[in-house]
Amino acid sequence: MMAKLEVCARCGRFSEVTGIRKLCPECYIRDDKDFEKIREYLYIHPGAQVFEVSEKLHIPIPQIKRYLREERLEIIEDDNLFLSCESCGKPIRSGILCDNCKKSNPHDFQTFYVNNTPRKLLKKVNYIPTK
Repeated sequence: MMAKLEVCARCGRFSEVTGIRKLCPECYIRDDKDFEKIREYLYIHPGAQVFEVSEKLHIPIPQIKRYLREERLEIIEDDNLFLSCESCGKPIRSGILCDNCKKSNPHDFQTFYVNNTPRKLLKKVNYIPTK
């Protein structure tokens, strides 16, 4: 069986892409290092805004937005204008859908609601620890 080759979303090279991120192995490692830089920066600078993080760490805004869409980061402000629900357009803090759209589309999206998820609440953007 031949491996499926795809274009890496970051570098544009053909490679065997695995996972949701659609990155080649080299870019996958670089992507994780970039995310770790963001996490460390937010720990030291808890009031940082997305544009500040991008400028200081030289990480493109679309990459930070992808981390928000993947629910690896969270915007603390409820009424932000940076991230919106892909279904209704309502401002959201992370992911692709607001809570109402998630609930109204139970067959299209697999959603897990966990009460009291431990989060180190920071201002502006927040790192969401995974278990």
